[in-house]
Amino acid sequence: MPRRKQFSGICHDILDSFVSRYNDLDGYWALGQYAAFLMARGEDQLVFQLQDGSIVPEDARFTASAAYYRRAISRLMDASAMPRSWLAEASITFSMMGSSKARCSIEIVSDLGRNYRSDIIVYVRPHYALNERRRGGNTGPSNQRGR
Repeated sequence: MPRRKQFSGICHDILDSFVSRYNDLDGYWALGQYAAFLMARGEDQLVFQLQDGSIVPEDARFTASAAYYRRAISRLMDASAMPRSWLAEASITFSMMGSSKARCSIEIVSDLGRNYRSDIIVYVRPHYALNERRRGGNTGPSNQRGR
């Protein structure tokens, strides 16, 4: 029988996937791209609203990430036989903490108003294509492609 407290495990699993080196966009680590985007804009936080797939501040390059993690929550809920009506709100926040650290957090709010949250601090360098190797076609799994 499903329970809403399973949202705690979903938060942990989603966040592990989000900070993973396999979380890539266009062949490069997504977190490095988020860091470069925020530094270029002079901002320190990127929020993925998973209910409607929006991103604050907006950038079309990152809509694939919002869509992927929106589907990932649905897949994990389905695997646990949790009704979709239990999910009231969900967001992932990527916040820069200086030039090389970022706090990544996910928050899920149930239909009963209970908050479930998971946080992690990671070291991240801003994306710079000339210093990085791009992931090729079949060199490994890619979160953004859902594999």
